[in-house]
Parts: sequence; C-alpha cells; structure tokens
Amino acid sequence: MTVNLFNENLYLSNYPDVRAAVEAGVFSSGRQHFDRFGLNEGRVEISRFYDETYYLANQADVAAAVDRGAFVSGLAHYLQFGQAEGRPASPLFDETWYRRRYRDIAQAVSAGAFKSGLEHYILLGEAEGRSGTPFNEFAYKDDYPDVAEAIAAGTVVSGLAHYLDFGRTEGREALFSGTSGNDTVTAFGPIPTLVGVDVLPGECVVGGTPVGGECLQFVSEGVDERDVLVGGEGVDRFVLGSLLVTRVGVVERNFYVGNGDLDRADILNFEVGRDRLVLPSRESDYLFEADGDRIAISYKGNSFQAIEPPDLMAAIEGVPSVEALKTRIDFQGSGDL
Repeated sequence: MTVNLFNENLYLSNYPDVRAAVEAGVFSSGRQHFDRFGLNEGRVEISRFYDETYYLANQADVAAAVDRGAFVSGLAHYLQFGQAEGRPASPLFDETWYRRRYRDIAQAVSAGAFKSGLEHYILLGEAEGRSGTPFNEFAYKDDYPDVAEAIAAGTVVSGLAHYLDFGRTEGREALFSGTSGNDTVTAFGPIPTLVGVDVLPGECVVGGTPVGGECLQFVSEGVDERDVLVGGEGVDRFVLGSLLVTRVGVVERNFYVGNGDLDRADILNFEVGRDRLVLPSRESDYLFEADGDRIAISYKGNSFQAIEPPDLMAAIEGVPSVEALKTRIDFQGSGDL
C-alpha cells in the first residue's frame, strides 16, 4: 500500500467508533485500526482519491471478484493490485492520464522514485498545481481568481476539489482537456468545455508580441491523435479548433487535420438543443456526412488551399441530422463566436 494514500482525518470522521477508540487509547491512530481490522471489516473511506462505488462501477472484473468473495472490498483489490496496475479509483485522479500528461512523472515512476503517479500527486503534484485529471487546473484558477486565492491560503487543496465541492453548484465553467496522445475526456458540471488536445499555460502574446503573464495555449493540434470526448449532464461545449492571433492576423487552426481518417475526435453524449460545437473556419470549409445517427465532419480547406480528399476531424454520435447539428455549431471563421 502507498502509505500516503491513507488520510487519518478522513478515516476518523467517517468512522466515529474508531475515533472514540483512538481517543480512549485502544488504538494509537486510525491507521493502526485500519491496518489491523478496518480493511478486513470492509471499511473503505480512507482517502478522497479512492471511491469504492466508482472503482467497482468501472472495474467489472473486480466487482465480480468481490461478489464471489475473492476480496472483501474493491479497496482490498486496489491496494493489492489495482494501484500498481494504474486502475482508476476516483474521479479525482486518473493514473494513466497523469503519467501521459507529465512525462517527467512517468519517468520518475519507472525509475522507482515514486510507487505511482498518485503518490507523486499526493506528495507534490497537487501543490505544484498539476492536473490529476482532464480537469484543467490552470484554466479554472485563471478564470476564478478567488479560487486561486483560496488555494494559496490553504482553504482548498486544488481547483478540482473546489469545483467538486462548490463550483458545480455555483454554475462555474470548467475546461476539460487532453494530452498530445490518445485521450478519453469526460466532462461533468453545468458549463464544461471539452477539448481533446493538449492545453497548457504559456507566454501571453498579443499580435505576435509577448506581453507578460501566462495564457492558455493549444500545444498540440490533434495530428495522429484519436480522442474520445464524452459530454455530461450540463451544457457541453466541444471544441475542434481555435483562432490564433499572429503578426499577420488571425489564423484558423482546425484540430485533427494532417493524417486523414486516422486522427479524429469521437464525440459522445452530444445533445442537440443543449450542447454546442466549435469549429474555427467557415461552414463552407467543412463536409458533413450522415450515416444513421452518426455525423462525420471533415475539413475541405478554404478558397486558398483545398484538401483532397477532405480530412476527417470528428464523428458525432446520436445526432438526428446534419441540419440539426448545424444549428448547434459556432463557426468562428464566419465571425459567429
């Protein structure tokens, strides 16, 4: 077991009988109780980075093993096998995404400096402002200075923690972004924006001139990536490109253009009448093709440079028609922002 996974205060607050036993001197700590009895008793509230319901819901083989008595709980499996295997155990942390997003951490884990990406995140990463999931920490803190101030003051530990506890119910917006590899980006909350490519803070530039400070930048454009963007219960905004301000003007950047049909974003849970899609060019620059309730979007190029054949950018599931989809698209190249 990774020692740092266990949270003493959380364990004692969830199990008052254990707290009473510790206060009476029967146990020296909640951790001692957990090691001796708690795990075998099926006590699973040991960390905000482990969620028993989430773990079993996403690991069918583990749920089956628990049902037949091979493990007393999902947590028992996670501590013995799942953590080392990189299995997701909470919506608060994604081991695979974290290692792919931060190559230095992946190398440190491989070298044995940390037992897992989660151990690094608990010890250092969260305090360093790293994102433990596709939830973009920098974007949230940049959009909401009061959250950044609360983190600096130690009132909350991260932007994601604030979003889960307060931000969602307050109607705050959030960005969920991927890496330069293949990602599944799942959104939740009232007003999420989803993008499958890598988004990082970088030097702020206006008109090609550095102006100081940090601004969000798309550091990958989806070439050779195959991402899945999964909408949630809110008003989702799926972004498939951006406008880049340069010395020569505004440049339209369409994601997933460069390797034909091999790179694209698969968009799931898109609800016409609620969600929106963002494309950086004009409507005439795209080809829309319907196949049942699936709409494929390809980039044809513009009047200056045509692409033949058109390059597949995205496939959207569950949309009744091309006409219905077009009513939900913001074509930035036409000035419709």
